[in-house]
Amino acid sequence: MKIFFTFLAFMALLSIAAAQEILEKSKLAEQMENYFRLTGQRILILDQDISGLNVPSDLELRKLPFSLTECTDYSFFLFQDKYVVIYPASLRDTYSEKLDKLSSVSKASIFEIKGKLRDNEMKTFIAGGLFSIPQLELAALTNEKGEFSVQVPEGTYIGYFSSMGKQTEQKILKVYRDQDLDVILFETISELDLVTVTDRAIDANVMSTLPGATQMPMEELKLLPPLLGEVDVVRSMLLLPGVSTVGEGASGFNVRGGGVDQNLILMDGAPVFNPSHMFGFFGIFNQDAVNDATLYKGDIPAQFGGRLSSVLDIKTKAGDMQDWYLTGGVGFLSSRLGANGPINDKTQLMGTFRAAYPTWILQRIPNTGISESVTNFTDGNLRIDHRINDRNSLVISAYISSDYFKFGADTAYTWQTNLASMKWKSFWGENLGAETNLTYSGYRYTVLGEASPLDFELGSSINFLGIQQQFEWSGEKLEGLQFGFQVNSYQMGMGDLNSRSKESLIIPVAIPDEQGVESAAYIQIPWKISDKLQGQIGLRYSHFFALGAKDVYQYQPGISKDTRSIVDTISYRAGEVFESYGGFEPRLTIRYAITDDFSVKASVNRSLQYLHLLTNNFASAPVDLWKLSDSYIKPQEAWQYALGIYKNLKQNKIETSLEVYYKDMPRIVEYLDGAQLFLNPALETDLVMGSGYAYGSELLVRKNSGKLNGWISYTFSRSLRKVETEFGEAVNQGGYFPANWDQPHDLTVVSSWQPVRRISFNATFNFRTGRPITLPSGIYDIGGNIVIDYQERNQARIPDYHRLDMGMTYYFYQKKNSNYKSSLNLSFYNVYARRNAFSWFFQPTPELGIPKSYRLAVIGTIIPSVTYNFSIR
Repeated sequence: MKIFFTFLAFMALLSIAAAQEILEKSKLAEQMENYFRLTGQRILILDQDISGLNVPSDLELRKLPFSLTECTDYSFFLFQDKYVVIYPASLRDTYSEKLDKLSSVSKASIFEIKGKLRDNEMKTFIAGGLFSIPQLELAALTNEKGEFSVQVPEGTYIGYFSSMGKQTEQKILKVYRDQDLDVILFETISELDLVTVTDRAIDANVMSTLPGATQMPMEELKLLPPLLGEVDVVRSMLLLPGVSTVGEGASGFNVRGGGVDQNLILMDGAPVFNPSHMFGFFGIFNQDAVNDATLYKGDIPAQFGGRLSSVLDIKTKAGDMQDWYLTGGVGFLSSRLGANGPINDKTQLMGTFRAAYPTWILQRIPNTGISESVTNFTDGNLRIDHRINDRNSLVISAYISSDYFKFGADTAYTWQTNLASMKWKSFWGENLGAETNLTYSGYRYTVLGEASPLDFELGSSINFLGIQQQFEWSGEKLEGLQFGFQVNSYQMGMGDLNSRSKESLIIPVAIPDEQGVESAAYIQIPWKISDKLQGQIGLRYSHFFALGAKDVYQYQPGISKDTRSIVDTISYRAGEVFESYGGFEPRLTIRYAITDDFSVKASVNRSLQYLHLLTNNFASAPVDLWKLSDSYIKPQEAWQYALGIYKNLKQNKIETSLEVYYKDMPRIVEYLDGAQLFLNPALETDLVMGSGYAYGSELLVRKNSGKLNGWISYTFSRSLRKVETEFGEAVNQGGYFPANWDQPHDLTVVSSWQPVRRISFNATFNFRTGRPITLPSGIYDIGGNIVIDYQERNQARIPDYHRLDMGMTYYFYQKKNSNYKSSLNLSFYNVYARRNAFSWFFQPTPELGIPKSYRLAVIGTIIPSVTYNFSIR
């Protein structure tokens, strides 16, 4: 074969020169030139062979190669759609004879089949798709770029291409040379006949080396009931074992006994300080912009740091490389629109915009404060992917949002989030890759008092700048080795109060900002003793520098800290280090596979946290205050130990797991009773360092395939804290008390049923123990004034919480190759209108002054929503 093609190449070179020489002298040259102009294909022929060809005078130009060789001793073939090579037919006959002789005495050759899987609607490459040849018992999963590659012997086979939620494609593959395939998969609602595939291996829960890690691609999140018409990433995480919230109207979430500030939430590497719109009713992550979300709540990889409980890593979608398309949805509460496509062959763009207008439905909630409220928000995503060359690429991502919420008639809240990241990926060699990520995160909130003459404006802000440099080794040994460093800069606005008019009686107050720098270096090493026993070792060293300008108060020794006990003030210049902390954060995971579908995993890790969310409410809100560690408030610290058993049943169609954990928190930040956290120039007088621990077990049973699928999870957990003050009154008399989010029992049921191709039903049910509260233990009349005496902290509970949500999606009929696809979603939040208590508080009655108890239910009724979703290619 090599001799044959070498001969043809030589013949082609000679024919080009011959054709140019004849161009002006013969009619054939003119015909060949006209043929080239018409088809773009150059005819190549040797000068000595021209005499053996037909040179017709009248012919259909497109059939020139056939006319030239018809009834002659010559033949032709098309090469790469660019050249028509005319050659003596005897060469072909000789080659065929040699090939037959060679085939009869040699074994079949091995060839490579490689290719890519693409989504028909989004035009994006499908990660985790499956290519298989059943007759060879051969299969391969696509990587994150949608690529696969296998080696197969020469022959004819039937190849299958499939992915979760897609129709399985079949192709006849005649393998006699290397092949490069580009396969498009179309959506389907029915169960796949061959296999059911997700974005991960079907036994990943058993064989992965990271306990407590859950990845949820957007396609899987869309199968859950939309909350208020939106697929919400954060709310979807609440359906996982070990993840909870204190109720509707609360921002953030709690993981394994930790506070909401102990969760690191990232969007393309930029930290998110408030992940919600409308006080937790909507998430800030637009479903059209999100590619996947991964929650680490057991072992946290060494590349992440700065939080004690978990990491929620959210990645946005890359722009499509082939065509432009639109996606969006129109609903009663919100609408969204997104665009995605190529700018050129090296650059792609993804953009989304969303707006919400739920005021009209809030006015129908049977709660006076809520029904008189006004709220709206807007947000947008932009991402640009640019391939510089084969070894370098650039990703720029940005997000912006704005919220407005007016509670009642006299108080309004606004808050804004701005995120940006620039990621440069490069390959430094065959096995070494590098990733540089520059990130920015800005957050600001404002409380507007509109009741004259006490109209005011109270605000705070956060500005974050970070750089992370990471390297990854992909060689045969130590594949997956990661190491790098990061540096983060914080500027925390501690609050400023201003009047809004000249008539206002408010006296302006400004608390100086806080500055700090956090740096870290890390390495994550995978290790493997055998196929059964393997894991990862991680080591991270972090250091924090508290910077001026700062006035540090000195207090009289031997008594509790109080503004009256200040004896001196030390002033530090801007940029001057006045306090620093640091330490090692080791991480270790072990996985032992007893069988292919049964494993045991264990992990231990230490974490340090240098910033703290200050709130003396039971639930976090967008207007809470973030503070850096300083001379008096030390970093929070936690050690977490986890052990889990994982067993799959019925050929991995059913997943089961049981995980237990214990978290020791020797240093946490707590507040004293009656603490003033806002506009306090001496916060250390109301904050104290405490300790705590949390423990629990998490049971999960999950069905992954079939018309009816979903999961059941049950979590038992406790989170207890203790504050022992050196001077002054101890909290809860120095004993342990439940954290505000301590909810021992949490049961979640998630189901999805697809009885026919174009209709799907889904439902979720959640039950959890009521959160702790502090109730009055006595009432005193002192000089005609009613004084309420409260009992020990968090020794009572509000009623248990339970709620059922249901939804239905109808997929409109569309042809297989249609450029327009659409669906209609109908969902019901709180189906049986449960009036779940959000808080329980006491207020004196106007007549007698005796406190009366009140129970607040934020949403005490059913909320329907209808959303029409569409995509246009």
